[in-house]
Amino acid sequence: MRALSAQSSGAACLWLLIAAALLFSGCNPSQEHGARERSAEPEQPEVVYARKFSLGWQSGYRVVRVVSPEHSLEHTYILVPEHRPLPNNSDGATVLRIPLKSVTCENGFQVSLLDMLGAFGAIRGVSGKTRIGHEQVHEKIDSGELAVTEFMRRMNMETLLRLDPDLAFVNVSSVSSDVFEKMRAYGLSTGYFCASLEEHPLGTLEWIKFMGAFFQQDSLAAALFREREQAYLELQQKTRNLDQRPSVIAGYSRKGAWSTMGSSRWFATMLDHAGASYLYEGLGLERGHILSHEVAMDAGIRAGYWVNTHFRVRDLDALLGMDRRYGLFTSVRQKTVYNNNHSRFSNGRSRFWDVGMTEPHVILADLIRIFHPDLLPDHDLVYYHRLLYNDAR
Repeated sequence: MRALSAQSSGAACLWLLIAAALLFSGCNPSQEHGARERSAEPEQPEVVYARKFSLGWQSGYRVVRVVSPEHSLEHTYILVPEHRPLPNNSDGATVLRIPLKSVTCENGFQVSLLDMLGAFGAIRGVSGKTRIGHEQVHEKIDSGELAVTEFMRRMNMETLLRLDPDLAFVNVSSVSSDVFEKMRAYGLSTGYFCASLEEHPLGTLEWIKFMGAFFQQDSLAAALFREREQAYLELQQKTRNLDQRPSVIAGYSRKGAWSTMGSSRWFATMLDHAGASYLYEGLGLERGHILSHEVAMDAGIRAGYWVNTHFRVRDLDALLGMDRRYGLFTSVRQKTVYNNNHSRFSNGRSRFWDVGMTEPHVILADLIRIFHPDLLPDHDLVYYHRLLYNDAR
């Protein structure tokens, strides 16, 4: 029976091979290409940590979906290579020819991701110098090679219409704006970018896959992500079994309230991965990143560490110059205040947001070194530095 079964199996395989040969002999080149693309469709989700976008395939086309319930945002992109026919029915999705030839960017993180993917040359316009620190971008603005589009409510629709980009990447944040409605009214294709809203640092970095899809650089994006993911997870293991987790706050006093801007959900998660206890975790935020001043100051008095204070602050003298009450903070008295503006572009802007977000493993190493120096004794801080007094008190 065993020999008969093997013989039957071999015959079945032979007939399958013959059928396959007959099938492919009747295919034209475009059909063969489509078959190869469909056969390459992944069985497992390509996006692991990010929750605001997904990647997939539909009828042989690359499909990208962006979802942000808190902004009532749900949008689909159907990406069509130049050699493929356009779909008959897009069902409200934005249909784009890929790779994209021209785009605009609103922040430095988007620029960094495109640069990593070798797509920097596709950038035709940027929001300006305020939100982007890259020297190359500033040089191209000065030379007129890059247009300035402004951002959010000040977005210049005339400039965007003149550029007519294949896609205009716009940051979706907790701050409300009518820019999306305006762009739709002008017939502009919007690239909804929600990386800063992710809850996991690797989810934020995973937006490199989002960018990669628009430039047919899926493999490169996945490889770059895997490299950094592995480094991050290895560091995270070092803090899993800690007995003590120092308390920490982030942000600064601003106009009678406390701003946690720069301490997004993904950063709060990273503080946990670094072995710290974030005292603002779970507190209700007002108007996006704004926290009750009284609640914030009370936590500040108790917290052993303070990170991500005002972006211009480089020493404790400047910090106390903003608000003398900071002198009551334990972190100020113990000189355990660290700011994320150690590494800067030539124009003074911190590299933390433009470049640091592309290497979360380095930021995590910095934070572990701050909170638990014995775990990474040989690591030199890259993005952070300790604030001291000018007179070395």
